[in-house]
Amino acid sequence: MKTAGRLLLILMLLNLTFLLSAEDTIQNEVEESNTEVEDATEVKEAEEKEELISLTDERRDTLKYGIDSEIITLLNKIAGEEDPVYAEDVALVYSESNNADIMKAAVDYFIKIDYADAVSVAAARINNWEDENFNTLSVSLRYFSSFPDDDSEDIIFPLVDHEIKTLASAAITAIGKCGTEKSVDPLLDLLDDDDFYDELKPTIIKALGDIGSEQSLDILIDILEDIDEEKSWRWNACEALGKIGHPDALPSIELALQDSDTYLRAYAVKALAAFEGDDIEDTLIQSLKDSFWRVRVSAAEALGELKSTEAVDILIYKAKKDPENNVKIAAVAALGEISNNEALDFLKELYRKSNTPPSVRTRSAEIIIEKDITGSLQVITEVIDQEWEKDNSAVLSYTCKFLSKAESPKLEPVFERMLGHNDVAVKIYGIRGIQLNGFGGMKKRLEELTDEKINNAVRKAALGAIEQM
Repeated sequence: MKTAGRLLLILMLLNLTFLLSAEDTIQNEVEESNTEVEDATEVKEAEEKEELISLTDERRDTLKYGIDSEIITLLNKIAGEEDPVYAEDVALVYSESNNADIMKAAVDYFIKIDYADAVSVAAARINNWEDENFNTLSVSLRYFSSFPDDDSEDIIFPLVDHEIKTLASAAITAIGKCGTEKSVDPLLDLLDDDDFYDELKPTIIKALGDIGSEQSLDILIDILEDIDEEKSWRWNACEALGKIGHPDALPSIELALQDSDTYLRAYAVKALAAFEGDDIEDTLIQSLKDSFWRVRVSAAEALGELKSTEAVDILIYKAKKDPENNVKIAAVAALGEISNNEALDFLKELYRKSNTPPSVRTRSAEIIIEKDITGSLQVITEVIDQEWEKDNSAVLSYTCKFLSKAESPKLEPVFERMLGHNDVAVKIYGIRGIQLNGFGGMKKRLEELTDEKINNAVRKAALGAIEQM
């Protein structure tokens, strides 16, 4: 009996030992499994973090390491955004590249953001013009002349009689942009030189106007009044006289308004904007009735420059009923320049109406957002409501694009709504608007857009905005 009891006790102990051993094995397996899960999670998170490199960093990498076509596409994009954060990166690209298309895109970006720190590179390229090709030199001339100093003319002038005519033309244009009176005599000498390229003399005439040279006034008036002169000479002389703006030129410009050359009439109308007086406004208003649409466009532009409240009624009429779309858009732009209550109220109504031509409607949107964002929020909200469910709505897309560049504390709910739209571009415009306005309260909402299920471009834009908060 005692023996049987001992055997039973031994069996129980063996069974308990087996159970404990099995439990340890299971526990070890569970722990190993958990470790594997944790490792996999960490790997996944690391991969996601690497994938979610910010848009800013990704763009900088493209500027450093991308192929030419990628860099050009990116430069065009950031020029449109006018974001100065990439200035130094683009300056490095500009200094190292010999690709004229890349250089042009870089210069477009520099000019958009008013960045002059790379001008010394352009000056060096111009000084060493024999080692450059025409395309890269033309780009450098454009950039260099956009930010002139006292020595700019001296650096550029050796190129004005270059054997490559298009390069010589670019140099003359650059002189016009950055030149002073000291360039006038050499330019007049070239204009009078029978051996100099005749086809470049209209460019010289234009440059004299860009400089604002009163010294050349009599010569330009003679060219304009000579009905036997080359048309392009007369056109440029008329434009130049308008830029100079001397009252002695006014009778000649007014005479050109009666010329049979329709293009000369358009130049004359544009030139009148440099002068003041009720008679000038009346003449421009009458020019809105000219049979040639370019004259009407020039008249609208000139009245906008003059901020003529007297022209508001006829500009409203032209914006609604002119047979040429270009005239409608010019009238809308002029009303935007005038920007009195009557003009802005009309533009809001033009934007509201769904039967307004899309190009006119979007131009109206751009103006009211720029000129009166607070007073325009109601109509903007109405139009967004109208267009929200439409597929590929250009009006909605452009409205959101213009809003993304606007600053107002009242825009926060509008941008938040944009984040919920199905269109990727609309979402990104909303992100940009939040970033520009510094709406820190939207950070959590932006973080939701970094989820792996969200479109990659949206995720990167959101991460870039979060980084700058």
